[in-house]
Amino acid sequence: MSVIDACAHVAWTSQDEVVAHMSRGWREYVGHAGFLPDGGGAIPLTSSHPYRNPGGDGLESAYREGGRPGSSLTELQQTLTDQGVERAVIVPRHLLLAPTLPNLHLAEEVCRAANDWIRDRWLSAQDPRLHGVVLVPNQTPDAAASEIRRVGEHPRVAGVLMGGNGLGRPFGHPIYHPIYEAAAQLGLPIVIHAGGDVSTDAMARPTAGGPVATYAEYHMLQAHSLMTHCVSMIGQGVFSKYPSLNVLLVGGGVTWIPSLIWRFDTEYRSVGPRDATWLTELPGEYFHRHVRVATYPFDGAPDRASTERLLKTMPELADVLCYASGFPSWDAVWPADVTGVLPAGWEDRVMRDNADSFFRWSAAGRAPRLSPDTAHRGSESQ
Repeated sequence: MSVIDACAHVAWTSQDEVVAHMSRGWREYVGHAGFLPDGGGAIPLTSSHPYRNPGGDGLESAYREGGRPGSSLTELQQTLTDQGVERAVIVPRHLLLAPTLPNLHLAEEVCRAANDWIRDRWLSAQDPRLHGVVLVPNQTPDAAASEIRRVGEHPRVAGVLMGGNGLGRPFGHPIYHPIYEAAAQLGLPIVIHAGGDVSTDAMARPTAGGPVATYAEYHMLQAHSLMTHCVSMIGQGVFSKYPSLNVLLVGGGVTWIPSLIWRFDTEYRSVGPRDATWLTELPGEYFHRHVRVATYPFDGAPDRASTERLLKTMPELADVLCYASGFPSWDAVWPADVTGVLPAGWEDRVMRDNADSFFRWSAAGRAPRLSPDTAHRGSESQ
């Protein structure tokens, strides 16, 4: 079976890896551990995340080489080989909150340095399976658009990562249009990852009713922000203005899709023709054409029959779902977890074809189909 992983996470060993890509003035501003007396002096490059899994954020195996889970290139390569992945889009999960930094100038510099770090640390490796995304400071949309144009033509860049919601406004708001215009011009889809609305410094909130008390509550409800951004982008006419733009929603599971789209279509039939005159089709039609949803974390029912029955309530999902592992997160999803519950005839589309037609794969950046043995030999040579 041929597999494309639409989201595998990578991380730094320490933030000094990204600081090294900053200009001299910003390096001095940020500093490093021990730069000041008593071990102080390093300004964090991302805002704090208030919800942490008490059992650990990463897979147990991800700690074997030491350091932060996702910081080992060799472990990522071996995992892709073991799971039969021919291409993977890597996302810097620990940098998702960079766009929520209160200092807008620092946020822009962090995103710029992070993109150079991703290019040099991960995409320059001699592994044609790895592709990246452009992290943008979306609280300053014009600067974000410039960053897309600066690095978006790299042959191994496959999309644009919105990251944290620094403005606290749903992503359908017209203020974000410069970002979407730049992405559409370069043929890059937008990637929205759950978890970008949870910073203690951000105006946005991760759940519909406000902050929750525990990680378990947050994890169960983390699709809320994805639903909000999805409804906003469709309802505010983003895809009407930018008909070539597409968006991938990551980190919220998939079982919420049918009820949301059914309700969206029903409400639109009631008030939409007068309330949203810029829409020319039902919201569900925009969704099926422009939106893809990652399988990570897969939130199927306890038994295969129930999950398959739920998915079959909306046959269009066969063309919407894209396999994503979320590696090395503790709730990572492996190909067998997904294929074991897919309805008959869905496997090729969900595991490969939907992502293949969704991301921008340049001729230079497209990875050849490698057998596991060939891929493994390629990683060993590095």
